[in-house]
Amino acid sequence: MGFFNSIFGPRNNRSAQVAKERLATVLVDDRYKLTPEMKEQMKLDIAEVLARYLPSIDPDQIEVTLLRGESNDHLKADIPLRRGGSED
Repeated sequence: MGFFNSIFGPRNNRSAQVAKERLATVLVDDRYKLTPEMKEQMKLDIAEVLARYLPSIDPDQIEVTLLRGESNDHLKADIPLRRGGSED
């Protein structure tokens, strides 16, 4: 049993952690009534505002998530910026 637990034990823990995080995300999304359509519109709006200052924003690359914190919930936007010129 010890051998199988050492092989499969951590994987089950990781699966449980992933499931817990997904459930927390669903609960936060539900609390704020944020539909997938609203998230998409939010990404477009964010890209539109940021494009005034940063010309390399691609709305399709923006990821918006709601995270559950200890005392507050957090809106997280991951916004990749394309590099210009030969810096790639």
